[in-house]
This record gives sequence, structure tokens and C-alpha cells, in this order.
Amino acid sequence: MKIILLLILTSSFIFLGCAKDKNMDDFRRDQLQQSLSRISAVSGSYFGNVISRIDGSNLGSIILKFQAKTDVQISTGQISSQQNVTVSGSLRFRSISTSEVSFENGFYDDQTGDFQVVVPINQPGGIVANLALIGVVHGDSWVGSLEIKGQSEFGADLNLSKYGSASNTSAIEVGGIRLQQINKMNFRYEGSYKIGDTITPFKMSFINLPDLSLFSLFSPIHPVTVVCDFTGFELNFTNAIVDDKTGTISGHDPFDQRGVPARANLNCLKFDEGKNNFGWDCEIQTKVKLLRLHLNAIQ
Repeated sequence: MKIILLLILTSSFIFLGCAKDKNMDDFRRDQLQQSLSRISAVSGSYFGNVISRIDGSNLGSIILKFQAKTDVQISTGQISSQQNVTVSGSLRFRSISTSEVSFENGFYDDQTGDFQVVVPINQPGGIVANLALIGVVHGDSWVGSLEIKGQSEFGADLNLSKYGSASNTSAIEVGGIRLQQINKMNFRYEGSYKIGDTITPFKMSFINLPDLSLFSLFSPIHPVTVVCDFTGFELNFTNAIVDDKTGTISGHDPFDQRGVPARANLNCLKFDEGKNNFGWDCEIQTKVKLLRLHLNAIQ
């Protein structure tokens, strides 16, 4: 009798243990399906304008698309896996030019509506920069921001609608301080320098300019080539940096027009006294000379 009772109790424990494991698996599957369902309900395309934090100007229009995605994560040190729900999608931005980037593994809290994505942007030289897309989904709207970490003042605010449409804003209607800062690199800058009693004309221009894409608009740092024309002799600072936050240009170790390396440093500070009076005050230090230049914009 005792043996029969022991067998019954043992069978009960085994059954309860299996039932418990099955119920946990069912619970996880139910939670996953609920998360997928809630994210799918808000997935789709969201439309709106990109509003600069600098001056509230319209930088262009954007379409945010996203959808639910399951991600299988394998635990380290043990043979087990867990499925999580993430979001994937794309950003299509239209300003003076049009660009589109994709993203994976975005975070969405299907309870609070919090939405966070880090969008990788390929830059020249194989560098990948990260643009943060952070917001909240409320019903048919997506409200948030686009910015580069550490450069929030150059970011933009977004108020997107799921049932909107792509903006028909034309290029000439898109403006503001941010685009003006970047467009000023399209100008040529002229001045002169004096050695002894001789005054020689000087020109400075930029090549390899950044395009007006997502990253360029939100980053104050622009790697460019600065061409310095000493009238008959050129120095090309291929590693120059334009910093819109500090209003400076810096460069070093240029090449001449034959591609021969030279020893020189370039440092400039922006001046802006109005629509038709802006430019750079520069110093060019070579091994034997220090040139000081006041350069005005010539379009």
C-alpha cells in the first residue's frame, strides 16, 4: 500500500512539474504575442517636418517607418534562448537633398509608448556615426527628437502623424540658421597678405563638402579640404575641420599643388557682421612665416 501511494505521489509531482514548465512556456509565448500585437498596432509610416532647435526653422520633411520584429537571444554559458520584440525600419529625409537610412534593434515599450533607436550613418573614410531617434508613440502620432549624442542643441524636434503625407516643401522654402551655416562653405573667401612692401592676393575655398544629409545637419563638425591659394602656389589642408559650434577652422600638414607634403598649420575664427559681411580671420603658420589674413566672402 505504501509503495502504491509513493508511486501516485511521484507521478503527481512529475505531472505538476511538467505542467508548470508548460505553463511558463505558454506565458512567455502569450507575452511575446501580446507585445507583437501592440507594436503591430502602431507600426506603419509617420510623416512630418524636421524643426531645428536652433531657431525653430524647418530643415525639411521626414518619413519614419517601423514595424515589429522578433529577436532570438541565446544566453551565454547555457543552452537556452529567449525571444524579444524589437523594431526595425527606416528614415527618409528630404531637404536640399534626399537621403534614407535603415535601422534595426530599436526599442519600443508597448506599455508606455517609449521609442528609442540608434541609427548608424556611414561617413567618409569608413567611419560610422550614430544618430539618436528618441520619442513616444501616442495613438496615431510620434513625438520626439533627432540628435547626435553630446550635440543636443543642433538636434531637431519631430511631431509626426501616422495619417499625414510627405511634405511638398520645396528646397527654397527650407531655411534657417543651420542651413545657412553649412551653405556658407560654398562661398569663396578672399583677402591679401603682405610680405615686406609686397601685397599679394589670397583666396580660400572648401572642397569635399558635406552633403545636406541627416548627419551633416545635426553635427557641428565637418571634415573638409581647405584650399589656400597664395596666387601661383597652393596649400591643400586635406584634414581640416570646420566646427560650427565654436566658429573655427583648424588644419595641419597640407599638401602643395604637386602633392608634396608641407609643414604648416591653419587656424581661423569666423566673423559675421551681417548678410553681406562675413568671413574668416585666419593665421597660417609655416616653418618660416606667420601670415595673418582677413578674408571676406565672395560667392
